[in-house]
Amino acid sequence: MRVSVREVGIAKVVEVEGEVDLGTSPDLRRVLFEVLPTVGKLALNLGAIRYIDSSGIATLIEVLKRAQNLKKEFVLFGLSPAVLEVFRLTHVIRVFSVFQTEQEALGT
Repeated sequence: MRVSVREVGIAKVVEVEGEVDLGTSPDLRRVLFEVLPTVGKLALNLGAIRYIDSSGIATLIEVLKRAQNLKKEFVLFGLSPAVLEVFRLTHVIRVFSVFQTEQEALGT
């Protein structure tokens, strides 16, 4: 898994590529937890994710809860078809703010 962070105005966009699973989700959690307190909005691009398992979903839910506690906005965008299907099957799609594009996610 590869993760990169870039700043867009008062928001930060985190790009994730590869697989988010039991082995990689702790690294993603660490990055998101480090970035979250420093921004008003955190947007996670899941377009290059080939696979996500339950530990990856749990990590995203944990980040969402932390964002809510910190009064920050955490949004997802660009979900690949495989990830979108997992989110729909597990009904977690209802929990997150999900957008198709970065522009929609950032409100630009």
